[in-house]
Amino acid sequence: MSYQSQTYAIASHQEALERYLLESSLVDREQLAVAKRWQERQEGPLLMILLQLSFIDLHQFSGLLDWSGQGRMDINHRLLGG
Repeated sequence: MSYQSQTYAIASHQEALERYLLESSLVDREQLAVAKRWQERQEGPLLMILLQLSFIDLHQFSGLLDWSGQGRMDINHRLLGG
């Protein structure tokens, strides 16, 4: 997978994650905006930042990792023509 394709996949996955977080009411828009600002400064994974800021707990983090891993596999599968 090229760097450009990988960057697109990561951005698409983050958009899907953000949508899921808001739709499932795990975080509100203000919390997400704060976490994204922190993410820009720290260049870290959104889920880790949400946990660091205590916007999600360990149980939610674990569930989101499972969701995130599945979503990443789906995106990679589509990008690779599967």
